[in-house]
Amino acid sequence: MQRRIIAAVAAVVLAGIGAVLLYTYVNAADTRAMANMATTPVLVATKTIPAGTSGANLTPFVETKQLPKVAVGPNPVVDTSKITDLVTTTDVQAGEQVLLSRFAEPNVTSTGEIEVPSDLQQLTVQLEPARVIGTNLSAGDKVGLYISVEVNQVALTKLALRDVLVTNIQGAPTTPDDKGDSAPSSDVLVTLAISPKAAGEVVWGAEFGKLWLGLEPKDGDHSSTNIIKVKSIFG
Repeated sequence: MQRRIIAAVAAVVLAGIGAVLLYTYVNAADTRAMANMATTPVLVATKTIPAGTSGANLTPFVETKQLPKVAVGPNPVVDTSKITDLVTTTDVQAGEQVLLSRFAEPNVTSTGEIEVPSDLQQLTVQLEPARVIGTNLSAGDKVGLYISVEVNQVALTKLALRDVLVTNIQGAPTTPDDKGDSAPSSDVLVTLAISPKAAGEVVWGAEFGKLWLGLEPKDGDHSSTNIIKVKSIFG
């Protein structure tokens, strides 16, 4: 008799646990379903947005709509103030959601490549990471290029070029050692888009001096600077 009582109690307990687990599962499923039905604001094109349209000029082409979260694409744009400096890389058709992936810097094409003006040359220099802002540099950035040389035993530094477009940056290839293994190299290859005249200055600086790159500010003074000598620093 005692065994029957224990078995009955165990059955009741197990049934209770099962009921709790079932309730928890159903409640979680309802929560997930409700989450999918929840809406979020997103910008939607009201008419075709031409490629090259800046975020600052986007207002006449879009409206804010509430869409189910499950139907919203990745990285939706909800505020044009965050993309004012970007432009659309392709046409955005009426009814499409406005996604961040459809925007890029003005000099970046729809394939992600940097658009180089036809009158500029591309030139690659190999530099140590410290001379490339610790490699914190990306294609599309603009840099100032410093050249340091020694003339008649006098050390000179000049900010030779301003607002130089970076079109590519990558680690330099390694050189095989005697055992056939690749020797580690920390140098960085930086490709610049510059005029033929400026290209000559960069080559000269790389061959007979040293180069440094500085990330240009979006605002501030972009004028040229004087040659830096010992007297310029120590008086």
